[in-house]
Amino acid sequence: MKKQQISKIVFIFIIFIFFTSCQKSKQDKIIGEWANQPMENTTIETSYEQTWTFDASANLIITETDTSYQGYYYITSKNMGISGYFVQITNVSGLLDGRYKIKQLDEGKLSLHRIELANGNTAGAFLWRELLKK
Repeated sequence: MKKQQISKIVFIFIIFIFFTSCQKSKQDKIIGEWANQPMENTTIETSYEQTWTFDASANLIITETDTSYQGYYYITSKNMGISGYFVQITNVSGLLDGRYKIKQLDEGKLSLHRIELANGNTAGAFLWRELLKK
């Protein structure tokens, strides 16, 4: 009986390590400079280039033509990554702060969909960002 319990504990531990290492992998993949891709049918975002820089110390710098915003980010997961991964952005600017679901993070492309504002509200939180690795 004890052997089965030990086996279960070891199995759960291995699964836990696997899923937490996936979160670290997301952290490693997001580090670097990303160019914001303007969305179609908009006139607001097409007039300037925006670069998002994620560093290993959880700093986020968003640079536009003549303005720079600095804040922080951290990656979280829900249900050990089964329900997806999220980026929480804080202190960048009131317009960009919030919780974003990572829709895609591979092959030099990062798609973020804001699902929650910095104050926790979900109403009016929608914001979509398509970024390409520089």
